[in-house]
Amino acid sequence: MKTLKINSEKDLYVAAFKLLNILGPVAGVSIIIGTVALGYVQTRPQDLPVTYILTKGGRTFNLEAASTPEQLEKGLKFRASLNSSRGMLFNLGGEIYNVPFCMYKVNFPLDIFYLKDNVVTTAVYNAKPCHKNPCPIYKGKVANQVLELATGAANIKIGDRLNIQPLSKKAGGRGQEAGGELPEADGLATTTLSLKYRDQTGLRFKTRTLN
Repeated sequence: MKTLKINSEKDLYVAAFKLLNILGPVAGVSIIIGTVALGYVQTRPQDLPVTYILTKGGRTFNLEAASTPEQLEKGLKFRASLNSSRGMLFNLGGEIYNVPFCMYKVNFPLDIFYLKDNVVTTAVYNAKPCHKNPCPIYKGKVANQVLELATGAANIKIGDRLNIQPLSKKAGGRGQEAGGELPEADGLATTTLSLKYRDQTGLRFKTRTLN
């Protein structure tokens, strides 16, 4: 029995058509439909609730939070745009050195800030979209969170301590977008760049539920 190797999305479609010739039209149509559905799910942007806010320079930024491996890996991939008052917060689950992020399948430029206990340890400005590997890998010196914002949205530099606060849980547990400030609280900050290369670097991120 011949094994079909699938190394990319294109190979997935090629394999489906090969199986069409082997199994016949009816089975082949079912396989193609399933393949198209799988491709749609894989390229669909994720929609995470806003659960944190960042206040900086008189502005408030509403942050989605990514915490599971799947959420961390997808980040802001496949989205058409990012509002200048929005961002993504990645909780890495622990202190990581040389944290690798890349812009694979991200459709707009981003500023990426690597944080240790809310203090910026590394800043990457205007990271460009990348639609074909190999993409540039941006490494943070040390971080337990990463924050992604639209390019130029906030004046953040290395050494800044960011004021990131959790939103109160309302409406069945989904965070509400903020219009004003909340009482100060310990926060987590992270970013939305793709963690596509974490396996290649040998890193394994722990997961932790955001309160």
